[in-house]
Amino acid sequence: MDTAAAESTVATDAQAAGTGAKAPATMPLVITIAREYGSGGREIGEKLARRLGIPFYDKELIAMIAKEGNIETSVLEANDEVDPDFDNYSPRQVPPDYQIAMTQRIYAAQATVIRNLNDKGPCVIVGRCADAILPDAVNIFVFSDMENRINRIMSLNPGLTREEAKASILAVDKRRKAYHEYYSTTQWGDMDAYDICLNSGLAGVEGCLEAALTYIKYVK
Repeated sequence: MDTAAAESTVATDAQAAGTGAKAPATMPLVITIAREYGSGGREIGEKLARRLGIPFYDKELIAMIAKEGNIETSVLEANDEVDPDFDNYSPRQVPPDYQIAMTQRIYAAQATVIRNLNDKGPCVIVGRCADAILPDAVNIFVFSDMENRINRIMSLNPGLTREEAKASILAVDKRRKAYHEYYSTTQWGDMDAYDICLNSGLAGVEGCLEAALTYIKYVK
């Protein structure tokens, strides 16, 4: 990360201890989180934003992107984090040319929204190639072993079998990897492409949160 992009104070020890005090409003710090499905990346991002007292964006981006690109929300949701390679995807009965044009239109609007958020000030952004769009942000990747991810997905989706949970993980990770690598020159999940990689299977959500806070404190 370019340290010039993270000037000013990140969080005092009291803030890191969870006293509820907010990070300084002038802190020009943007954090992006890429994550394996079921690793808890979204939860870590939410807690990180709360501890730093800065905005959090994940699904919240959909309405913003829809407005920026003048795209119907239902269309955007159906194509969220989907790359234009029609063959990778399902059985959507739409012409390949339409699929490519729409996903690229969505990405263009998405990149504009993410850059605008970066210009506004500190925030945490989950997914959507934010690390590729904002290479000078603090870019984090959250991962875990398959067993822990299966257990997490099953706990969040009662009634889901282990086989179904694993199939879902493999499908979502494949989609995210294809999406990221279509628009980025870096490999999704390659540790060299991120500032810090966090293993939630070993450290847990809270351990990853504390590791991220410590890292941010020293690279500001």
